[in-house]
Formats: sequence, structure tokens, C-alpha cells
Amino acid sequence: MRKSLITLAVLAAASGAASAQSNVTIFGIVDVSVTHGTGSLASKTQLASGELSGSRLGFRGTEDLGGGLKANFWLEMGMNPANGSGVTTTTNNQASGLVGGGALTFNRISFVSLSGNWGELRMGRDYTPTFNSHVYYDPAALSGVMTSQTAIGSLTIFAPNAPGVALAGARASNSVSYFSPNMSGFNAQVMYAMGNNPSNVPTPDDGKYTGARLQYAAGPLDLSVAAARMKLAAVGDVRETVIAGTYDFNPLKVWGIYLRDTSGTSINVKAEMLGVTYPVGVTLLKATFSRSSATSVTGAPAGTTNKFALGAVYNLSKRTSIYLSGATVRNKDGASAMPFFGVAVNGPNGTSRAFDLGVRHIF
Repeated sequence: MRKSLITLAVLAAASGAASAQSNVTIFGIVDVSVTHGTGSLASKTQLASGELSGSRLGFRGTEDLGGGLKANFWLEMGMNPANGSGVTTTTNNQASGLVGGGALTFNRISFVSLSGNWGELRMGRDYTPTFNSHVYYDPAALSGVMTSQTAIGSLTIFAPNAPGVALAGARASNSVSYFSPNMSGFNAQVMYAMGNNPSNVPTPDDGKYTGARLQYAAGPLDLSVAAARMKLAAVGDVRETVIAGTYDFNPLKVWGIYLRDTSGTSINVKAEMLGVTYPVGVTLLKATFSRSSATSVTGAPAGTTNKFALGAVYNLSKRTSIYLSGATVRNKDGASAMPFFGVAVNGPNGTSRAFDLGVRHIF
């Protein structure tokens, strides 16, 4: 009995010492909405999730190692509180590695890192430089029916919804990333991600991502440029360039994105977005116009979509918001895009409309 008490005391002391050096946070977002869409072929009303911000549950922590060096980890899983399911991830940035689709997986972020005044080195699953150069410059943050056509029309951003394209477009598994410190307003990110294929297969580089991003943010101006190459056996290598920025006129803020995707054997895409946000008390008003145009590798038109979207977010508190957003898309040249995936059924050259009405809580 005496030995057991001594052992418990030692374990308690060790636990206390570790707690004094480490900081672990549990966080998340629960976002549920009623979403209705109409298309040229069918309409749909559904309870959806993540239409303002992707629903998630996460754990992150930091340990101070001394001398300015820190060890960090971040584990974050997507979820759908409308039905309790998890979100698909990919183990190798290829369709062969898709897992989840109901079970909870750390599909959003899962990395360990070391950081200091020299920057941060991360290893694991993380956002790509091209995605970071996109998501922070869309007033809708790539969520819900307001999502910019620069993302919906791309070959990369919503790849899990369209298997066969770049599964490492938004997040890359098996990646090593370096984030520089801020230097007079400039910062950079570089990433190399592996497909984890053996050398004796026909396409050993399938699923590989290589990309970099440079950002300048000072005062009201925020500019970002990123470029990447994704090795894809299914459609030919995809090369992506994203140029984006915001300018805060206070209170009016202007947002813009230009995207260019080229592929070896599939299609090429150009897309643009221009948006504005304006706060009125505790309400944030948003409006965007975006356009995507696809061509075949020979230059023939392969679909053009114009999208206009409006939204409003009313903040009940710092953690809880209600929101309403709506969008209309018009297609030509054979395109059949919708305001967001799964909101309706649209035929070629059809017009589609959709809206979200929801509640978001952050914890």
C-alpha cells in the first residue's frame, strides 16, 4: 500500500511538471443549416453542415523546449453534425487512398512541428500553399453556396467531391512544410508532399505535390501569390497558380482572386472572383461575382460558369452566429455547375439557384 501511494505521488508530480510545460487546447465548430437548391433538372432541400464554416473537432498543443524552441501538434477532424458522420481523407493523395466517409478521421489537419524565431517546420497532413492563397481571400472562406467559382471550377480545391482530380489540392498528406517568420510584412510557405508509392510501379510519383507561397500583409493591403505542381496519373500533371488579395478601406473591404489550372490530358481552367464585405453593427454583409472558364487541352470551350452571390452573418455573440446566403449560377458551353456540390441537379447550360439559412457555434 505504501509503495502504491509513493508511485501515485511520483506520477502526480510528473504530470504536474508536464502540465506546467505544455498547453493543450480542445476546439471546434458546429455549423448546421437548411439549404435549398433548384436546378434545371431537379431541386433539393436538405439539412447541411459547414455552410458558413466547416464543422470540426480539434486538438492542438505546444510545449516550450527552451531557448525559443517549441514543439507543437495539431489534430483536426471534419464532421457533419446534421447526421453525425465524419469526412473522407486520403492516405496517399490518390483515389486509391480514400478512407473515412462516415468514420471520424483527422482529414483536415494532422501534423507535428518545431518552431522558433527561424520559422516553423511541419510534418504530416496540412493545407497546401495554393489552398492557403485561396481560402483566406474568399469572403465565403470556401464554405456554402457563396463559395467562389474560382474554387468550385478549379481542378484542385474540392477534389474529394470529384474523384480523379488533384486530391492534394486543398490538403496534402505525407507532407513536409516550412513557414518563414514575418520579415517586414513578407512571409512564405513551401511544401513537398509524397504519394508514398514504391519505385517499381508505373507511376511512382503519383500523388506528389510541390508548391510555394509568398504573402505580403501590411496595413490595409494583403497580397498573396502561390504556385504548385501536382503529379496525377489519372489526368496528367496539374500546375496551379493563384494570385489573390484584399484591401481594407475600413469599413468596406475588397477581395479578389485569380486562378489558373493547366493539366496534361484533361482540361485547363481560368477563374476570377471580385467581392466586397461591409459590417453594419454586428452584421457582416457580403457580395461576390465569380467566373470560371474551362477549355480542352486543344483550346476548345469546355464550360463557362458565371456566379453572383449575396450573404449576411449576424453575430449573436463572439461564438454564435446566424447566417443567410444565396447564389445564382448561369452556365454555357456545356457547363452544369451548381452554387455548391449536391444542392440540386443541373443539366448542361442550365441555371441554378440555392440558399443557406443556418447557425454556427464556435468553441
